[in-house]
Amino acid sequence: MTPPEVAVEEVDRRSETRYQTQDPAEIEILPGPSAPLFGTVLDVSRSGLRVALQNRISRGEHVKVKLHRNVIFGEVRYCRPVPNGFQAGLKIQDLVRPPGRQDEHIADDPLSLYAVGKGLSVAEVIDMREHLAHCEACRTRLARQQEALNPGRKHRPPLPGRANG
Repeated sequence: MTPPEVAVEEVDRRSETRYQTQDPAEIEILPGPSAPLFGTVLDVSRSGLRVALQNRISRGEHVKVKLHRNVIFGEVRYCRPVPNGFQAGLKIQDLVRPPGRQDEHIADDPLSLYAVGKGLSVAEVIDMREHLAHCEACRTRLARQQEALNPGRKHRPPLPGRANG
């Protein structure tokens, strides 16, 4: 008789909201050049990404992640085996974005999705994160959205440590 499987609950030690995604990414180990690794970004937070890969990458490696039109530079914090491959956690160190709509205020629907932590692509989360760093009006609207959509939940400031304005 086979013993029943016991579900082990993992403790989530992250203090930031994770935004679930399924965005394709191309990863290059730096200083490069290296053959690109192709993976899928599973979630993104203000300071990191979790990526599904077919190959292991070493903790401490510096990487360049190409997503849509954005490029993220980061450091591998962990890489764990999972069924059908590996999952790596990357700490975002820098972001290169194409010029564009940085000065436009965030519309209500995407702001609501950002407040609940669902329904956005990695590029959308990155765009919002950068805009919120510089826009007091959108940070105020986000705080109202978070309170309305997640009543009673303790909320962290959208971008801790950033100057207002």
